Amino acid sequence: MAGETFTIDGKATGRPRTNSIRKTLRVTNIVIILATLVPFLLSTLYYNITLNQYERIIENVYNANSLSRLLQDEIYITIWDVVSGKTRFEDNTQYALMDRIKRRLDGLENNANSEGDSYLIRVARNTLATIEKYVDRIGGNIADGRPVQDNEKILGEISSVGELLYDVIQKFVAAETEIAHLQNTRIQRSLDLMTFFQTAFFASILAFLFRNYRQLNRSISDPIYRLKTMASKIAQGDLSIRVEKPEISELDELTDSLNIMAEKLGELLEQNIQKQQNLKKAEMKALQAQIAPHFMYNTLDTILSLAEDGQNEDVVTTTLALSNFFRLSLNKGRDWVSVAEEKAHVESYLAIQKMRYGAILEYEVDFAEDALKEPMLKILLQPLVENAIYHGIKMTRRCGLIKLSCESQGGVLVFKVEDNGLGMDRAELERLRMNLSHFDVSNPEMGFGLYNVYKRIELYYEIEDGLTVESEYNKGCTVTLRLPTIRPPVPVQVSPLEGG
Repeated sequence: MAGETFTIDGKATGRPRTNSIRKTLRVTNIVIILATLVPFLLSTLYYNITLNQYERIIENVYNANSLSRLLQDEIYITIWDVVSGKTRFEDNTQYALMDRIKRRLDGLENNANSEGDSYLIRVARNTLATIEKYVDRIGGNIADGRPVQDNEKILGEISSVGELLYDVIQKFVAAETEIAHLQNTRIQRSLDLMTFFQTAFFASILAFLFRNYRQLNRSISDPIYRLKTMASKIAQGDLSIRVEKPEISELDELTDSLNIMAEKLGELLEQNIQKQQNLKKAEMKALQAQIAPHFMYNTLDTILSLAEDGQNEDVVTTTLALSNFFRLSLNKGRDWVSVAEEKAHVESYLAIQKMRYGAILEYEVDFAEDALKEPMLKILLQPLVENAIYHGIKMTRRCGLIKLSCESQGGVLVFKVEDNGLGMDRAELERLRMNLSHFDVSNPEMGFGLYNVYKRIELYYEIEDGLTVESEYNKGCTVTLRLPTIRPPVPVQVSPLEGG
């Protein structure tokens, strides 16, 4: 049976299905791991490279400053010791010093951070070569036995060239210091940018995790809420509800089971209701069948009386009316007739009753033409007319009038059966209305004409307000039928045993 698909707001959510909670958690864990490791590895690699560059610059500055002190303190003193004779030239302390300076210059050139710095080291190496030539001349003068004054002049030249070499190294220190300053500025700027990007990155990760948490929470709580609501509605008797496929696969089987259970329960309940309705319809047919013998006995008595009085034409008229009445009542076993057929049926009944009661019974029938072809349940008007005669008109001594009318009002057939009989006071009317909804079949004094019509309308049309009764004491009674103009369903065939 087709059912309602339940969502939180009564509409389809339209959300894409997630494969499973397990997959969602796995993806979340991978994102967390990557969000932790990738920024850490990138920042570590970047800072290592940058700090290594900065450390090499600082090392160059340190080595250049050390070389400056060496040039300033040792070159002049070492060569002076050779010139003054404190140290022998053959000891090569002066050349050892030159070699130390060369190695320092090689180290500075290898770690130079710009082409300008490399050029300064080459200038310093050329300057050192000049100093070394002066040292060679001092060695030649000592070997030739020249006066000390000659070497002192050369020492003065060496001092001037040493100052030049010192100045070159200081320029190198200044250049490296400037590079260190720029590198430090770059590091500081990169730290600021890295801090900004890491903050934005972590904020994005937190937003993703929060969104993922909400989505995961909704993926679990919403389907469970829908299943809980479905179970609650089933407990309240609503078996038409269905739950849509959840967003997570873990709840698919449970959802399918609940939907199938609700459908099976609905089918079983529908079958049980149908069985009960069929049983009640069979009971109604049995009650309906009880009406015919009672009426037939009275009519046959009337025909017999007419025959005894020699009123042959009235006998023929009454017999034909009785024949039409039963032919229309049987209606080949069909429960539904046209309004025109129901009109003919009740007119046959009224013709028979008019024959019985003569001048004390008059009737008027007014059916709208547009309503005559509409289908309706059969034998609804005759019990109402019978009730009006036996419980209304017969109870008074004046001439009785019954008015039947029918009109179509916006998809509803409205029938009225009005009489000017005894009527009922308010208490009797309320008691009658109560009897219609709480009829006791086992109590023969209550009668079953009105109840038969009331219950058959309720069962076949599935409405509870199809029959209404209005009355005033000593003024008459009006019974109104309001029947929707529906297509008749497949008639329920009741066997003679079921029909009593």
